[in-house]
Amino acid sequence: MLKEKQLIRFLITAVGLYVLWFGLYEFWLKPDGHIDQLITENISIVISKLLQWTGYDVHFTSARKLGETYMYNSNDPFPFIRVGASCNGLELLILFTIFIISYPGNSKHKLLFIGLGLIGIHILNILRNYWLALFVLHNEMELFDLFHRYVFIFMVYGAIFLLWMLWVNKFSILTQKKESENK
Repeated sequence: MLKEKQLIRFLITAVGLYVLWFGLYEFWLKPDGHIDQLITENISIVISKLLQWTGYDVHFTSARKLGETYMYNSNDPFPFIRVGASCNGLELLILFTIFIISYPGNSKHKLLFIGLGLIGIHILNILRNYWLALFVLHNEMELFDLFHRYVFIFMVYGAIFLLWMLWVNKFSILTQKKESENK
């Protein structure tokens, strides 16, 4: 009975927070575009640096639409890839945060875990975008499509799930109570 109540509380909290986030994002943050621009430019800066360190002559520019950047190879006037709001991982960062907030745990531990998790997910997303850029630069469009549509989505959502499971099994109050009862 207690587990069902905890599950229902988790689901209500998570769905409620997601609906709140969705409304906030769709009606205020997305039209404003600045948070998407900040994250997208950060990703583009890091991808450009990584590509430059590995021998590519690339640069990026911000698009007219906030939340998008275009990456260019050498002096080619046409961008080889667009990094848009849908590529910046903001939705993934929020989803992870909602999962951790919705599950019982010490607030200080939650903040630390969320902070470290957000950094890890952001780095994973940067690497995802870096590899996608490499596929385009090497004209490997079949690999680009496969990894963009399936492999990387599975990897990133899998990483979020694993982080959440780590929280549930190692750091949540329920796990700590259960371990203290078994002693």
